[in-house]
Amino acid sequence: RVIDSKGCRDIGKLTEVEKSLDRERGIFVIRNKLRNSAGRRKLGVLWLVLDPVAMSLVYLFVLTVVRSYPGIESLFIGISMFRILQASFMTGVNSIQDFTGGLISERVRSRVLVSAALRYRVLETTFQSSAISVILLFGLGVNLRAVLAFIILSQIMGILAEGVGLNMSKLVRRIPDLSNLIRYFMLLMFFGSPALYPMATTTGLHYKINEYNPFSYFVESVRYLADLESVIFNL
Repeated sequence: RVIDSKGCRDIGKLTEVEKSLDRERGIFVIRNKLRNSAGRRKLGVLWLVLDPVAMSLVYLFVLTVVRSYPGIESLFIGISMFRILQASFMTGVNSIQDFTGGLISERVRSRVLVSAALRYRVLETTFQSSAISVILLFGLGVNLRAVLAFIILSQIMGILAEGVGLNMSKLVRRIPDLSNLIRYFMLLMFFGSPALYPMATTTGLHYKINEYNPFSYFVESVRYLADLESVIFNL
């Protein structure tokens, strides 16, 4: 192990013992992230599964009351995918707060933390999309092709969103006030993005801005495959 002005790095091949330790550390990091997500709640990790469903039902009720009903399939797809985007992005932004991954040790290799973060993102997104996938397929009659696209595109979107958050994390750590601005931005993005409604219902500047919104491309693709109102081929 070489430590100099360029950083800390290992030279040569890792032994089988070191590789085994890295795998165990990676699994520990993932378990630690799950424990943090569960907190002291009785249902624990199950909330990761239930949260998109609960939020979709809340907004379905609100929009029905105000007589702005976009269609339950479109609403469930939009809200659940945005929740995945938001959770992934904020995880990336806040990741630099802990350099250890929950391991109190002399040093954990960066590749262990990166690998654990990637695997956890896939695991959390799977939890978040699982219940919605079942509802779409068996409860709402959405075709299997669209449900599979929903799962796959949610995974890709989650990984990319966390990557963007990771790139911003150092700046947010240096300027903590940015975290408040990011929360306001994500709230604005939720109502401005085609999450609660298909993009076809937007016009003018609202539509133009969403042409540059990456979320639009993911959610409108799934809506198209689900035979719902979509403008994916106009984007």
